[in-house]
Amino acid sequence: MYKREYEGLLKAKKTPKSSLFYGACMYQNNFLLNAALHLLNVQKDEKLLLYFDEYHFGTAKNFIAQSSLFGDRNILIIKSDKVIPTKEIESLVELCSKNESSYFFYQYYGDDTKIKTASKVFDKKGDATFVRLFKADYNEAISMLMEDANKYSLSISRYAMQHLYMVHMEDLSLCVNEFDKLALLGHEIQTRDIDLHVYGLGTVTLDTFISKLLDKKDIKEDLERMSISDGHDEIKIINAIENYITQLFLFHAYIKLNGSFDAKAVLGYPLPPQLANQRSTQSIKLDLKTYKVLFSLLLDAEFRLKKSSNLEKSAFLLSVLIKLQSYL
Repeated sequence: MYKREYEGLLKAKKTPKSSLFYGACMYQNNFLLNAALHLLNVQKDEKLLLYFDEYHFGTAKNFIAQSSLFGDRNILIIKSDKVIPTKEIESLVELCSKNESSYFFYQYYGDDTKIKTASKVFDKKGDATFVRLFKADYNEAISMLMEDANKYSLSISRYAMQHLYMVHMEDLSLCVNEFDKLALLGHEIQTRDIDLHVYGLGTVTLDTFISKLLDKKDIKEDLERMSISDGHDEIKIINAIENYITQLFLFHAYIKLNGSFDAKAVLGYPLPPQLANQRSTQSIKLDLKTYKVLFSLLLDAEFRLKKSSNLEKSAFLLSVLIKLQSYL
């Protein structure tokens, strides 16, 4: 099924009992999930959200199999870059089709080719469907951003939104991350506001660079651009990565203890929703052993950068970051 077909179902006030979302765009993945949850008017205590390594078949099965005497529903949401075994998916989809109060949403973030077999389980026979997401075309992307801007009470001209989209190199999630900040300006946003207050991928913000690093993407060109254009030295970059991973660890610990995340409780201040979701998703991907290895690597790198006078710092930093990616 295409995204527009699924949106058509939601507009007709119909929500499949089981839905699989996967493909090229995480923003659209979350957009469809939130639209479905909004239509169902899902309450917090009706959801079971399982991130990545938290998934356990027995837990998921028991949750959606239970019936309620009080009209509550069982909304199972699994966010993972791993493919759930086909037999387990079949069981979960079948349970949802039989249990009037149960819904199953599977957000898959991994390689599209690995989910093809599992996607066949999500067919209309069991009131289930799957949506493969592709990069939005230009006009569709701008329209989605304009719609989201209304949710943030952000007044922005379409031309300024187009400018923001290009500044962030057509990354929808990064654009939405700017909405809270831009809304504080208190007037209709124009292109000059974007130029003054938004640091796009052309200049490479540290947070964006670190996200790319943790996604194991090629960071050599961005690292060079940051060093030359933005004046970030090696120690500053290492410190920024340490701070970022510390935040992820705090999110990880909070989610493990509470089953959900609250950016203000974790950090002491709120984050824009898209940014908070990104932090929580990244945090749970790493296990405690990996956190320990990453902190050890970064602390050692910081010490050597500060103490070694004859070190080729740029080459050393690149080697550390490549080694860091090997641990992920």
